[in-house]
Amino acid sequence: MKIAFISDIHSNLEALKAVLREIDKENISLIVNLGDLVGYNASPKECVDLVRQRQIISILGNHDRAAIELKFAEGFNILAYQALVWSSKSLASEHKRFLEDLKHTRMLWDRYLIFHGAPGNPDAYLSFLFQAKKAFNYMRKKTPGVRIAFFGHTHHRAVWQRDVRGKVSRLEMSQDDLLLDPEQMYLINPGSVGQPRQKQWKASYLIFSNEPETIQFRSVAYDLHSAQAKIREAQLPEYLAERLETGV
Repeated sequence: MKIAFISDIHSNLEALKAVLREIDKENISLIVNLGDLVGYNASPKECVDLVRQRQIISILGNHDRAAIELKFAEGFNILAYQALVWSSKSLASEHKRFLEDLKHTRMLWDRYLIFHGAPGNPDAYLSFLFQAKKAFNYMRKKTPGVRIAFFGHTHHRAVWQRDVRGKVSRLEMSQDDLLLDPEQMYLINPGSVGQPRQKQWKASYLIFSNEPETIQFRSVAYDLHSAQAKIREAQLPEYLAERLETGV
């Protein structure tokens, strides 16, 4: 079975469509969205509609939660806040109900844990070693027997590994398939569809195969200029259009 993991779409319809076109070329059993459907870019309604139409399993992200209740955006930087307020006003009640029904954390077949930022907390990050250790400890206590978790939020591809001795390390990124060791634990981030921050503009996603357990990171070009034009037409901050091209 193959599962496609996507995350941090952030209202970028052009990027989402490009990723789904690539996914549709493969024998994919399931698509999972790891949160932050809305915010930053200018097609929040359209992205929610497409994810609903495709029946993509989704997790609640911090921007999704803030679009429902703006009080959760109070800690955002000014650009993110302005875009989130615009997203919230753009969404119809049916879109907000969809977001409201999403969970912070879910299990897939009692084997794989999925969340946005950290287990049970869409605002927390998994960027540093101490954060990865905390997440692995959560898994060992709360979801014993689960070795693999998938998350988003950072907009960076990442694979954290915990070996049988308890040593946690971050693996080097590769374009090749990565075979997962059945004796070790993993935290895996597919990167961002709608606002990559790895100094490249292409939409990022991940293909996971379970027999044997392997992952492969993928990137796909999309209609960048149309996405930028929509941001400008909506009169969102110019930097949000510029950063799509620079990947920061």
